[in-house]
Amino acid sequence: MTILSLTEFNQNPSRVVRLLEDDPRSTICVTKRGKPILQVTAIRPTDDPITTLVARGLASLPARASCEPVQYGDDLLPSGLDLMTSLDHDRNRLD
Repeated sequence: MTILSLTEFNQNPSRVVRLLEDDPRSTICVTKRGKPILQVTAIRPTDDPITTLVARGLASLPARASCEPVQYGDDLLPSGLDLMTSLDHDRNRLD
């Protein structure tokens, strides 16, 4: 554990970041007049942030297991036109 005074902590926060980046499992104790007032540790990322949020009660899983695909109708293009023909026409117009 590294011990820093509150003055050192305030004047050189990049040192704290550097120490925690060098050893993410370390702990930094900040003291004021020789008494510990803060304990700083690195955040250890989890494999799945959603699982972490659910475990903390900050999120919930969806009610359904999966979403149904959206069904589009045939009325998106004018009658007599298919998508490939329309794309080819646009490409030729832009060239």
